[in-house]
Amino acid sequence: MNKNNLHIALVGNPNSGKSSLFNALTGLNQKVGNFPGVTVDKKTGISQLALGLSVNIVDLPGTYSLYPKRADEWVTYKVLLNQDPSVRADMVVLLVDASNLKRNLLFCSQIIDLKIPVVVALTMMDLAAQKGIEIDVDGLERELGIPIVAVNPRKNKGIPQLKKIVELRARQLRQASPRAFIDNQALAAGAVQDVRKLFPEASDYTAIHYLINHEHFDFNPDLQHKIESIESAHAFNHTRIQADEILQRYGRIKQIMKHTVAEPDPLEKTLFTEKLDRLFLNRTWGISSCWGYSSCCSRACSGSHSIRWTPSTGPSRNWVAG
Repeated sequence: MNKNNLHIALVGNPNSGKSSLFNALTGLNQKVGNFPGVTVDKKTGISQLALGLSVNIVDLPGTYSLYPKRADEWVTYKVLLNQDPSVRADMVVLLVDASNLKRNLLFCSQIIDLKIPVVVALTMMDLAAQKGIEIDVDGLERELGIPIVAVNPRKNKGIPQLKKIVELRARQLRQASPRAFIDNQALAAGAVQDVRKLFPEASDYTAIHYLINHEHFDFNPDLQHKIESIESAHAFNHTRIQADEILQRYGRIKQIMKHTVAEPDPLEKTLFTEKLDRLFLNRTWGISSCWGYSSCCSRACSGSHSIRWTPSTGPSRNWVAG
C-alpha cells in the first residue's frame, strides 16, 4: 500500500456527525469541488493515519439506504457501487448514530453485503445514554463481523483509536470479506448467478443492484442488453425483491439488537405515567395531593407557612412568623 494511494469514503445517514468526523480526520488538508454532472459538493481531504501513511478521504452525501431518490443520494450510491469514474472507494468509514441504531444498521448491513472493507464509527453515544440506551459495542462488533469504534468528533474522542483501526484494516484489504448479513442470492438465485457470470468480482448483493439500476450505470450496450435479457428470463421483479430484502434485514437487525442493546421499555414509561394520572386525578387523593403540592410551592416561594398532611385530618397549616 503506497502513501496517498488509498481512497476512503466517509458515509452515513444524514445528521450522523459525518462533517465533524471529516474535519477531525483531515483538519485543514481538505478542498471542496463538485461531483461531475450534479450540483453536489465534493469534499475531499488527506488524513495521516500513521507516520508515513496518509490516505485520501471523500465525504459522501448522507443517505439512509442503497435505494437512492435524490440527486445527492445517487452520488453516494454510484461511488459505493463502483460506478463513478471520478471517485473510488477502497474502504468505507461508516458513521452509525447510536441513538437511532435500528435505522442506521439498515444502511450498515447493505454496505457489508457489498463486500467493501468497512469500519464503523459509532457516534452520538452521549445522546444514546441520555435516552437510556446501553450498547454492548463488543457484542455488536461480533454480530456484524466488522470493527466498531465509538467516537465523538467534536471532542476529538476516539479519533486516534479510529485512525489505528483504519490503518490496520487498510493493511488487510485483500483478506476475506465478512460473512453476508443476509442470503442475498436467495432473493433471486438464478438472476444473481447469471449477472455474476458477467461480473465475477461482484458480490451477490452488488449483482442485485446491477439488475435493479443498470440503466443508470455506464455499461456498454452489449452488457446492458445481456442484463435486460437476464431480467426477462427470470421475471426479475424489482419491487418484490426490494421489499423482501428490507424485511429480512430488519428481521436480523431486530435479533442483533435484542442481544446487544438495552433500551427503556416504553410500556414501563406508560404504566408509570398512568400511575401518576390515577394519583393526581383521583377525586379525593388527587385534589388533596394537588392542593398540598401547590401549597408547598407557595410556602417555598413566600417562606410564610408550612404544610402538614395527614390522611385522617387533611391539610393543616403551621403559620411561621415572617
